[in-house]
Amino acid sequence: MNEETLFGSEKVTERDMLDRLNNRYASSNGNGLRYARAEHVRVTAGFDARRICDYMALDLWPGGYGTKRTGPMLHGHEVKVSRSDWLTELRDPEKAEAFRRYCDFWWLVVSEKSIVKVGELPIGWGLMVAVGDSVRVVARADRNLAVEPMTRDVQATFARAVTKTTMRLDRREDPALRTFARQMHLTERTSS
Repeated sequence: MNEETLFGSEKVTERDMLDRLNNRYASSNGNGLRYARAEHVRVTAGFDARRICDYMALDLWPGGYGTKRTGPMLHGHEVKVSRSDWLTELRDPEKAEAFRRYCDFWWLVVSEKSIVKVGELPIGWGLMVAVGDSVRVVARADRNLAVEPMTRDVQATFARAVTKTTMRLDRREDPALRTFARQMHLTERTSS
């Protein structure tokens, strides 16, 4: 995704959009981080992976109690910063399907709402649009009730991407990681 689009007076890149997604999914409490965040998850381990999911966020909280418990939910995201990039995606629906089948929710994330024309959003996809330093839901994604278990390759690449993303976020002093580290430090001091 080398193309860029103007957002206000600045150019928006995929990196800018990934930072906004990281901000959206940056939350923690006494139980720890809410989301495992992963940038650029490959469909297979190794260098020859042809399919990459731009961003995945696994909700680590159980989501309800008793019979209403939904369990952890996986959100997959396809990031687009230009109209031409989106049109390329539409011509190759198998690209997203390589990951969408493992996700409870699938989102298109765009730097500007005008990138997606009315009627172009595939059935079941949600839409998020850049707002400030985060993204806002414009159209809710339908829940995938036929989620497939991840293959071992995808599990491995997801784990690798979570690790790499967490290390990058730690270097930039991500607020959720700072809060979590403070909580862990307090827990370790009180349990000693």
